Amino acid sequence: MPFFRYIARDRAGKLIDEITETTGEEDLVNSLQAKGLLIISVGPAPEIRSKKRIDSRRYHAGVKSNDLIMFSRELATLLGAGVTLIKSLDILCKQIESRTLLRVVEQIKKDVEGGYTFQNALKKHGKIFSSFWINLVETGEASGHLPLSLEQVATYLEENFELKRKVISALIYPIILVSVATGAVAVFLLKIIPIFSEIFKSFNVELPVLTQIVVGISDIVRKYFFMVIGILIALFFIVKKYISTEIGKWQFDEFALKLPVVGQLMREIATERFASGLGTLIKSGVPILHALEIAEKTAGNKVMEKALKDVKTAVKEGKGMGQTMQDSNLFSPLVIQMVSVGEEIGELGKMLDRVSIFYKERVNTFITRFTTMFEPIILVFMGIVIGVIVIAMFMPIFSISSAVKASG
Repeated sequence: MPFFRYIARDRAGKLIDEITETTGEEDLVNSLQAKGLLIISVGPAPEIRSKKRIDSRRYHAGVKSNDLIMFSRELATLLGAGVTLIKSLDILCKQIESRTLLRVVEQIKKDVEGGYTFQNALKKHGKIFSSFWINLVETGEASGHLPLSLEQVATYLEENFELKRKVISALIYPIILVSVATGAVAVFLLKIIPIFSEIFKSFNVELPVLTQIVVGISDIVRKYFFMVIGILIALFFIVKKYISTEIGKWQFDEFALKLPVVGQLMREIATERFASGLGTLIKSGVPILHALEIAEKTAGNKVMEKALKDVKTAVKEGKGMGQTMQDSNLFSPLVIQMVSVGEEIGELGKMLDRVSIFYKERVNTFITRFTTMFEPIILVFMGIVIGVIVIAMFMPIFSISSAVKASG
């Protein structure tokens, strides 16, 4: 059904400005007159469109980033258009395609109807809605600017999702190239070299050193292939299990940040995420200590988490953020300088936004260069490996050919 916006006055003279879903404008007018309202204006609400019925939707399991982005963005639109919170949640329940999120939003709607504030209703579903979400909603409710807060949540989620998508997209092509190269080498070692090895044995000639090395590697791989695969799979799950522990996660993050090239990328991604999240919180009116606590919990990196915890402690003691950040050796001089200037002039939120934009561009540039450079590097490496194997297999053939000519 279409949505209509009407402005009317009740018998006490109170102005009513609402958006409602109904079959048509005439039915709405009749309904309002039946309630004894004095109609001032009635018209369609074009910014809100009717959605498909629940029964016609295809649900998916879990809650994806896009689900939360759409929920936040559309809820902000509805609230900004004058729709009540309960009515907005009811409308969104008719279009959510995540079964899990649908159940959660339905429960939130019931809680709000039962007297809960929106942020308290969200707190009951901490696995879906992060502390970042909840605190921005709390600030929005307190200031009366909930639609703006939800828009900020959506923007933050969109930027994080886009950055993550670019990183994953940049890794897909190198992974495919490495997989193809590994597969090609495996075919040579497991299938082709053994055939040549049997041919060489039948001629009973001494093989060149390079050929002996390649044949030896092939024999080892064939003999222990399944054992090696089993060990690698077991190691993968052991490492994964260890990384899921507190100390394991810390050691993995610390090691990853020290890696050449990759470590620098991870450091810049962590910096961008910190600046973007903290800047959004501060601009929304969240107190600095509370904002730092949320940024610490959503850092996504244990080393960054520890650094932000130290910064929070320093701020609590009356110190500036800049000096403590410098002591951590995690932040670049640019970030420290921008934060220090932001503190001095009272524009910390804006300065953090600039840091976020700067590092977002750096990460994008790095990803572009990495994907551009990786292809020729892996192709050259693959060509060298295959070339060595081919030369190693043909060297004995030349020796055999020379021996046959000499005997003839």
